[in-house]
Parts: sequence; structure tokens; C-alpha cells
Amino acid sequence: MLGEAGADVSNLERVKIPSHLVEQALSTTPKSISLYTRDGEIAFVLNGMTGSHFGGTVDCPDYLDPNTHQSRSCYVEDIADTSRLIDGLPNIEWLFTTGSFTTLPGAIADKTAFLQVILNSSKPVGSSLNHVSSLREILQVCSMIAGGDKELRDKPFFIGSSDAISPLVLGKDCLEKDLLCAEKGIPNMIFSMPMAGATAAATLPAALVIANAESLSQLVIAQLKNPGTPVIFGSVLTIMDMKTTIPSYGCPELSFLHAALTEMSRYYKLPMLGTAGCTDADVIGAQSGVEATYQILMTMFSGADLIHDVGMMYHAKMQSPELTVLVDEIISMVKVSMSGFEINDETLPLNLIECVGPGGSYISESHTLKHFRRFWVPTLFDRSFAKHEGKKNCEQVLTEKTLKIMETHQPKPLNEDLVKELLAVEASWFKQLGLEHKYPPRPQRYK
Repeated sequence: MLGEAGADVSNLERVKIPSHLVEQALSTTPKSISLYTRDGEIAFVLNGMTGSHFGGTVDCPDYLDPNTHQSRSCYVEDIADTSRLIDGLPNIEWLFTTGSFTTLPGAIADKTAFLQVILNSSKPVGSSLNHVSSLREILQVCSMIAGGDKELRDKPFFIGSSDAISPLVLGKDCLEKDLLCAEKGIPNMIFSMPMAGATAAATLPAALVIANAESLSQLVIAQLKNPGTPVIFGSVLTIMDMKTTIPSYGCPELSFLHAALTEMSRYYKLPMLGTAGCTDADVIGAQSGVEATYQILMTMFSGADLIHDVGMMYHAKMQSPELTVLVDEIISMVKVSMSGFEINDETLPLNLIECVGPGGSYISESHTLKHFRRFWVPTLFDRSFAKHEGKKNCEQVLTEKTLKIMETHQPKPLNEDLVKELLAVEASWFKQLGLEHKYPPRPQRYK
């Protein structure tokens, strides 16, 4: 396909794509993508003008239990709990699955995680599925929910995900996902995960160029397959920590590089995929709060459209419901700075300022009564003067809020007959592996 379009494929180990193919792909890629709930209602639009839309990750190999504050393996019930939690958070607008938890075989872990999201949240969902066969089956499930392939294409609530192998390799699985999403007209996140100093050169501009080439090459292929197919441009750019050889998920370079890539996405007029709300820490505390806040600030100020991995800890190995709730609060804080303010006679009441005069008080003015409820009010942080034994600190309030939402929030239910159909499909996945359709039970002490 690339050769017929004019790319140099004389050396199959290093295909060279001419600039005119990139420019052609950019001209046919939609500049705006609308995403929907599973019920067909508009969720948000990605077009560079509607702000940043944050998504929480629900499944990782490890899980920071909010009951015990201990790390352990992630179970299917944890994915359901986290999905329900995110459904109840106002500033986390979509969900993301990785298929990386280890208490089910990998061949069904990715699909089961997706199904738990669908059953426990109505918000849009993106998935990094383990194989193209999983993607094909999940697209069939999504069509069942939407009412058909055309309905899913017209009102997509599912977002695909294809990642290159840095440096500069498009693997078979990545390409097959690109082509399948393009064929179906489903929005697809095209990205890579280069690490400066390891899988990318050890300078930020060089890492940026490698990530850009990896994403643009996927863009070209998607548009050659189906001109006009929706694509979300981006990358998960970071550094390798040379002391530990781990990819840092809390370093400032990650957010700085994403801000730079967002500038490039604006130049290309493409929706941008970013990463924020993460930390390298393995506990909730000062480090996790600082790193997550820095990422949210940089992301919202730079204007990336679709942000994933909220709630990830410990170098992207662990998911934390409490960090997800904390980031929800951080986002609401930063939105105050993003909203700006209008200058008019009501917001700048010069007559009232003149009337109250020097040394006066505004507390009893009707203008104050009318406007003070617009002040931002924390749900986790303490502003009181109270100092008494037994007073709850921020971490305790965070735990209580997290557990309360997980225990009480009820997402909008799916039709009962549809749920039975979906569970029957899941049973077939288990049967293909010769397994009984049941999940490994979460140990009683974690419930």
C-alpha cells in the first residue's frame, strides 16, 4: 500500500515516506472528533478548543487498595469498582484499559477489563488491547451496544489504540490495529512510548522528532487505508532514569515533552493525546501530589485534548483509586485558572466600590450574596481553624471519599437482555481457552 502510494519500499527494513504523503494524510484527517457515551449521548468534542478531557486507567498489574493502603494484584472486581468510581467523578470524563492485570490469562484479560468498564460506566472508553483479534471482538461487542456498525461509526464511544515500538518500528500488531480501526472508521489513538536515553536519543528535541515520526507514519497508513478516518495524534514521551533504568512517569520532562508535542499537534490541526495525573511514587503522599499537580497544570495550560492514565502510580505499574479521586480535585482547581473572567458592570461594580468606600465591608452586600457561590470549594482540603484531637487529615478524607463513591455510586444500567448477551460473549472467550466462566475471587480481606 505504501509502495503504490509512492513511498520508497526498496529496503523493507527501512521504508521511507515522502513528505507529500504526510501532507496528503494531514489534509484528509478530521480536525474534530466527537465522542459519545455508550447510550449515544455526546460526551465531548476533540478539536483543540474545548479544553483537556481526562481519562482514568482502570487496570494495571498492581492495585493500591484504598481499604488497606497496600499494593496487591489487581482483580476483576477492582476493575469494576474503579470503573464505577470514575463514572461518579465529574472531572474524569472517560476510561482507559491496558489489559495488563495478571489475575486472568492475557488472552482474555484485555477483553474482560473492557467489558467491566462497559457494565460499570456509561462514559467513553479507550483500550490498549493485546492483539488485533481482541480489537476485532471488542468492536463486535461495541456494535452490539450501539445497534450496529454504522451506529457505532456515527456515534463512537470506543477509542482504539495503536503504539509503535521505539525507535522507528511499526510492529505487525500495531499496523493491524491501525488498518482495522481505519477500515471501520473508528477513532484511533496513534502513539509510541520513546524513552530519552534508551529508545530515543538523550536530548528532548531528538526524542520529540522520533515520537513525531512514529505517529505521523501511522497517520499516513490510516489515511491511505481509509481517507477521512478519525485519528488522535500523540505519544507517551518520557526519559529513562539512569539510576534505576525505569521509564519515569512523574518526571517534569514527560509533561514538557507533551506540551511541545501539543504545539506540533496544533500546527498539524490534529486532536492530541497526552498523559497526566500520574506519579512514580508507590504511596499517596507529597511526591504523588506534587507530580500529579505539575502534570495537570502543564497539560491544561498547553491544551492537549485527550489525556489518559490518570491514577497510574509506580512507573505505570499500579492503579490507585485514591490518586484518581485526588486528581479529580486537582483538575477542578486548575479549571478555575483556565476559565478566565469577563469584565462588565456586574463583575466590576464600580458603583458598589464607590459606595462601600475605603475601609468598608462587602460581606452584607447583595452583590456578594449573588456571586460568592462561584468561589471554588474544596472537597478534600481543609480550610478550617479547627484544631482538635481526632480531626481528619487530607489523606483520611481522601480515603473516605474514594470508598464512599465506590460503595454508593450506581452508573446508568444497560438493558438486562443486552447484559445477558454480553456475558454470553464473555463466556465464549473463556470457553475458547478451556476455562470456566468465572473470575478469580478477590481475597476476603480486600473486600
